Amino acid sequence: MLEQLQRLQTHIGVLKTRIEKTEKENVALLKEKANSEEQTHTQILHKNGIITQKQDEIESLTEQLSQLQKQFNQLNTDAKSLAERYGRLEKSCTDLKTRFQEILTERNELRVMKEKLQAEQRQSHQEIKELNNERERLIQKNDHAKTKVEAIIQRLAILGTEQDHHAQEIQQLAHPAETNEEV
Repeated sequence: MLEQLQRLQTHIGVLKTRIEKTEKENVALLKEKANSEEQTHTQILHKNGIITQKQDEIESLTEQLSQLQKQFNQLNTDAKSLAERYGRLEKSCTDLKTRFQEILTERNELRVMKEKLQAEQRQSHQEIKELNNERERLIQKNDHAKTKVEAIIQRLAILGTEQDHHAQEIQQLAHPAETNEEV
């Protein structure tokens, strides 16, 4: 029995040492657990801060995306509007080119007509000059004939013959307006 007691005491001593060792390990593990929990809590807070920051960035980027989409839609609308205006301007340009060609054609026709009218005008002026010259020539010829007739009448009047009567008739023929006034 003594032997058993001694064995028991030895076992108890060994158990006490193990318990002390286990308690020390337990305390160390508790400290480690506390440190670990504290580090984990710190990491969680840090990660939560990063998550909050990233969520703020996501919200900011979402707002920017929304604004950029609105701008994109507005630019698309503006592009369509400009494309329509460009189409209308292009059509107007084509119409203007056509009208310009028509005006050039009209201008060329008017130039030809102007040159033709100028040629006719020159010809008419030439004809007027010729007619004026002819008129002057006829007036001179008429004056010359009138002078001859008057000379003949004067000669007949000087002769004082019976032909005086004929002279009056000739004078009436030469100056019919004077005769009508006397009557």
